[in-house]
This record gives sequence, structure tokens and C-alpha cells, in this order.
Amino acid sequence: MLMKPLAAATSTRSTPARRRRAAAAMVLALVLAEGAAAQAPDLRGRARRIADDMAAQQASGRFDARAQQAAIQQLGQLALGFIDLSDRAVRAGTEAREKETLLGDYEAISAPLERIYAANSGKLEQAAKQVMDADGDLEALYETADWKEAQALASQTLYYLNWLHYYGARLYGGQPRKTLLEKAAQGFSEFAAGERRNELIIESLLGRGLAHLELGNYEWAARDFQIVVDDKDTSAERRAKARLGLLDAAYRSGKHRETIGIADGLLASESADAALIRYYRVRALLAAAKASAGAQAARYRQEAMSGMDQLRRAGAAWQEKVEALMQAELDDPQQFAAQAGSPAAKWTVARLLAQKGEYKEARPLLAAIVASSDADSKRVQTEAHYLLGLALFQAAEYPEAAAHFAAALAKPNPSYGADAAYMRFKALEAVAAKNPEAALQDEATLQDYEAAMRSYLAQYGDHRSAYEARYRLGEWLQAHKQFDEALEQYRQVSGDPGFELRARFGALQSRFELLQAGAEGKVTGAERQALIADIGKDLAAFTPLAADYERRGDLQALPLAEIRAKAAIMNAVHGSLLAPPRDEQTLATLTDFEQKYPNQSDLFAQVTRLRLGALQRLGRFAQAQAEVQAHGAALRADAKSDAIETLAAGFVKEGTRRKNKGESEAWPAAQQTALRLYELLLADSEGSNKTKLTLARLYEGAQELGKADGLYQEVLSAEPNSLAALRGLARIAEANRNPSGALSHWQRIAKTVRPGDLPWYEAAYETARLTLATGKADKSCAQLTELKPAMPGLSDADLRNKLSELYKRACR
Repeated sequence: MLMKPLAAATSTRSTPARRRRAAAAMVLALVLAEGAAAQAPDLRGRARRIADDMAAQQASGRFDARAQQAAIQQLGQLALGFIDLSDRAVRAGTEAREKETLLGDYEAISAPLERIYAANSGKLEQAAKQVMDADGDLEALYETADWKEAQALASQTLYYLNWLHYYGARLYGGQPRKTLLEKAAQGFSEFAAGERRNELIIESLLGRGLAHLELGNYEWAARDFQIVVDDKDTSAERRAKARLGLLDAAYRSGKHRETIGIADGLLASESADAALIRYYRVRALLAAAKASAGAQAARYRQEAMSGMDQLRRAGAAWQEKVEALMQAELDDPQQFAAQAGSPAAKWTVARLLAQKGEYKEARPLLAAIVASSDADSKRVQTEAHYLLGLALFQAAEYPEAAAHFAAALAKPNPSYGADAAYMRFKALEAVAAKNPEAALQDEATLQDYEAAMRSYLAQYGDHRSAYEARYRLGEWLQAHKQFDEALEQYRQVSGDPGFELRARFGALQSRFELLQAGAEGKVTGAERQALIADIGKDLAAFTPLAADYERRGDLQALPLAEIRAKAAIMNAVHGSLLAPPRDEQTLATLTDFEQKYPNQSDLFAQVTRLRLGALQRLGRFAQAQAEVQAHGAALRADAKSDAIETLAAGFVKEGTRRKNKGESEAWPAAQQTALRLYELLLADSEGSNKTKLTLARLYEGAQELGKADGLYQEVLSAEPNSLAALRGLARIAEANRNPSGALSHWQRIAKTVRPGDLPWYEAAYETARLTLATGKADKSCAQLTELKPAMPGLSDADLRNKLSELYKRACR
């Protein structure tokens, strides 16, 4: 970059600026003639030793012009070494990595040069001021030995400082950077003028252009660069630097097509800056692609991807710069997917797509990488397996996703290991959840699922989502009757209120299961009492935990009502297990259960049995009789005849016991309760029509309409007014294209039920619908019009809407 030895510039008329340029040229000719730039790696250490020598000489009064000249020559050699290192870092793409080292070198070299320059510049300014204040002869001052000596030293120092300021500015940001660039531009300007050009002027124009380029003065920079390029005496090295400057100026000015053209011209000749030129070309191509459309944009993208592949081959640092460039510039990586030819390009585009959540678009690129045998693909295949697993998981292809997550974990301790292990567990969980019956039959899937959970927790037990796997493992162990180990997993669930609550509930269920094992003689008396005590503790902790969760408001994530309902039953059961049983507590816990948890109807029968058991032990037989009357339907629907019979027998036994104790009024009440329970059994035993109706409905769904029709007819023979049978026969008739038959059944329903009841409205709707279907719109309209006065009594919104729509069609 810096000039080679040259002769002093001469002029017939001397000026301070000419004298300064001449002094710099003459001295630099001597300095540079001594040898090449310093190559020692310890530039900083040498600069500090020189600075220490300078300080020692100044302290002893020996830092005269000769000593300063020697220091400038030594520091100048170090400056050349620093500049060479800076250029090499740019060519290698390692300037960011080496910034700290270069910054230390710059500060160590520039500081003593700044002191020499400041001392001599200050001396010149003071001398000139004294002469001007005395109205003396400045020309005479310029010819004095002291002036020439100070001027020569300042000029030599400024020459090196100009380049140091330019290169040093690139290591700073903000105002320090701008200040150094302005100093460089001003300093270069002092050497850039003259009647005829020489090497010093050409070099200074080049330096000034570079400084203006960094300052954003692109037109000024381009003008200086063009002068350097056009001058016939410019050296090949400086002309190449100027052309590189023109390339940079064009890019920064937003002239992207011009940038591409300049880059193509530079690449046509051998250049030590080929990688840097390609880098500018790629950036310009990417910018041009954004500003273009269609085939032109696609061509720019293709060229950019090809250029990036070439840059990757220039070394590891350039690979990093390409990655950074793609991260910054590829706003829509999907546009580059088709142009990604090399494994490295495929990988980068795939990762960018994955980062944007565009897994569907990344999938083919990732599939190509994991299937490839080339070295570049193999280096990233395990991580590619991980990303491909995410893509497949998002597409609900869970078995395939699990396989790729397993492949991703083949590499020891990958950075994404915890997430991959977690996602493998989630994929296998989804396999089981998608088709639980098939999963339960597939022993290999179950083993993989369990192994995935255990492996994830063993290696990444502190992962942010480990609590979920611990809960699921506890749930899995509970389902496989490994209750003690399930309890250990549930105990460790923490970090998420919802899962903590579920784990507490799962622990309760597991303890009750262990208690059931005790009832079967598999648990000792002491163990049973310990279990009952632990259940009590868990139940006491559950209530505030559930209340806290409810206060958080995230009720959709957890079936809190169902859990609370089951916990209430557990409380009641626990109370019944204590000695003596807490029957009053049981009744208080289960009071109004059906109203509190209306959606938990599958629990109603168990609740009724628990309440009846407590009432039986308390001898409240009249209340028990009312309980059977109010909730007997739930017991009958539960279809647990043995449990009903046990309750009935229990009331007989308790009534007899109390009668024998002299409580004569207890026996009739207990007997009535038992009778009501036996009536439930009687009704259930004679309820074969219910089975027939269920089976008929199943036949109907399977399109075996003949069989369904026969069953409905049997029910109707036994129960002529069976609404379910009549509805079924109506549906079958319509399915058999017999609308008149269907109409007849609906009309029979209408006559059977009480007007104003929901089945009556339903029959009216179906009658009008079938009438319309047979082409009798007027009649259908009349039927619906006649129904209108009764519409306020219809509470079923869905049926109301259907009637309204039918009215619009029939009466239009």
C-alpha cells in the first residue's frame, strides 16, 4: 500500500506545503530503502520498548532531532508491519477475529508517533506565531535550520500517521472512528496536491479516497480512486487498490449492477484480493436480487449462491463471513432453496428456513443432506437429523420424526442434545396418543417410549421441560402398575403448576392402587395404615395447590373440574377408611356433587354409592331412601348390579342390627331403602329392550338396516310408544327411500308425546321436512306456519334454527 523509495519532489517556488511534501519524500526514500515492512509478530512489544526509550531520552534531555529521526524510522517499520497484517486479515476474512490484536498494535505504534508529531507541529506553530506577532519575515523563518528540522520530522511522522489513522479507524466505532478518518483525510490532503504527480501524490490520493470512502463521501472517494487508476505512472499495486476502492464505493452507493461489473473485471485478472472482490460481488448480487423480480432475480440469486460456494473454499474465515452474510441478507430463504447446490449452501438455507419455522420448505434440503455421503454433508448430518425430525414432527409424521431424533443423538453431547431428546420423547408420546390401542399392542413402541423418557431424564434431567417427561414417566409406570416407582417420579415433578397438580393427583391415584393391593392381601396392616396417612397428606396438599392453579386462570390447559371431582371422591373414600369412618365428612364433601360437577356424570354412581354407604352407617334410612329416588338412575346406568345388591343387602343388615338393638323404627325405613335398590335391579334385569335399542342403533350405523328394522319392531311390540324405536324406524324408512313410511313414524311420535315437549317439536320438524322432500312445499309451509305460535316454547336453539331454515325453504 505505501510508496516505494522515490526522489524528492522539486519546484522552482518553495511553499510550506511543498517543503513538507519534499521533506517527507526525501526521508521516506531513505527509511523505505532500508528494507521491507516489519514482519515480527510482537509489534506491540517493540513499539512499547521504543516508547520507553523515547521517554528515557526525553527525561535526560537527549531526545534531539537525530534521536527522533531514529525513533520515526523504527516506528515507521512497525507501522508498515501493522498495515501488512491488517491487509492480510481483510484478504483472509479474519479482521473481526483479529480485531483485538490489531487494536493493541495500533495503539502501541500510533501513540509515540503522535507525541513526536505533536511536539514538532507545536514547535512550528509557536515559531510561526512568534514571527507573525513581531511582524517578522516568515520566508526567512522557513529557511532556518530549526524550522526545516522540525518540519521534516513532522512530515515524516504525519506520513505514517495518515495510514495508521485510516487503518486504526476501522478498529473503532462511533465518534472515535469518524475522528480518525477525518484526521487521515486531512493528512493525506497535505501530500495530495502539486503541479505534477509523483508517487507520493498518487499514494496520498489513494489514501484520501479510502478515508472518504469510510466517511461516506462516496463521490469524493470515487474521484480520487479514478485519478489513481487513470494515471499512467501508477504502480500495479496502487491501481489494484484503487479499483478495489471503486468497487467498494459503487456498492456502498447502491449501484449494485455497476458493482457486479467492476467485480467481474477485477476477477478476470489475477488478484490477491479475489476473495474480497467475490464478497463484494455476492453482496451486490443479493441486493440486486431484492430489487429485481422474476427470472432476473432468480439469476442473481443463482449467481450469488455460486459466488458464496467459491468464497467458502477460500478458507474457514470466509466460510464464517458467508454464513453471517446469509443470516443477515436472506430475508426469504425459501427463494434460495432451489439455487442451493452445494451441501454447505443446502445446510445454510435449511437452517435459515428452520429458524423462520418454515420446516416444510427446509425438509427436502435436510433430507438431501442426511442421505448424502459427501464429507461436507457428513459433518452436519447429526444436526440435520435433528432439524429434519422437527420438520417431520410438525407434519405429524411422528414415527419418522422419532427415528431422526434418535439419529441426531448418535453424536455425543451435541449442543441440541437436550432438545432432541425431549422431542424424541414427544414424538413417541404422539405415536401412542394418535392410536392408543395400536400402541398398546406394539410392545416395541412402548419400550421405545419408556426408553426415550428414561434416557432424556438420565442425561438432561435439568432441562427446562424435564418436569413433563417425569410426569409422563410416572403416568406410564402407574398404568403398568409400577406404583412405587411412579410415586418417585411424581415426587420430582416441579416447575409447572399444571403438571405439579397432575403429579399430586397421580400420586393419590397410585397410593389408592397400592391400597387396593392391600385389600387383596398384598400389603401388611402397617403398610396399609401408612398409605392411608400418606393419602391424607396428599389430599391436604392438593386442595391449596388446585386453588392456586385456579387463581392463575390457565384452566384450559388442565381438566381441573374433573380432577377436583375425583379428588372429592378420594376425600370421601379416605374418610371411610379411617377408624372410625368420617361419615359426616363424607356427606359434607359430596353434598351437591352433581350440581358442582355436572359434566362428571360418569362419577355420579360412585358418589351415590359413597353417600348411601355413609347414610347406612349413620342409620339415616329415610334420607337414604330419598337418595335412591333422586339418584337411582345413575346407579342403574352404571350397570354394576353386584354393587347395588351389596348396598341393598347392607341396608337390610343394618336395619336388622338396629331393630335388634331396640330401634324399632329403623327397620321399616331400612327395608324401604333396600326395596328401592332391589327395584333398580329388577328394572335392570327387565331392561332387555334397552340392549335391543342399542344394538339396533349400531346396526343402523353399519348400514345393516334390515337387522336394525327387526330389532326396532321387537321393541315397538313390547313398548308401542317407544320414541327411540319410532325414531329408528323413521330413519330406516328414509334411508330406504320410503319418505311416506318415515313420515308415518314421525306423525305417530307427534301423537304419542305431549305437545310442547321437545320430541313433539322434533316430530313437527321432521314431518314438515319430509313433506317438503316429497314436493309438497305448500303443505310443508302450512305445517310450519301452524307451528309458529308454539315456537316460543322451544328452548333447543339448534332445533329452532333448523325450523327457521326449513320455513325459509318451504315458504319462499
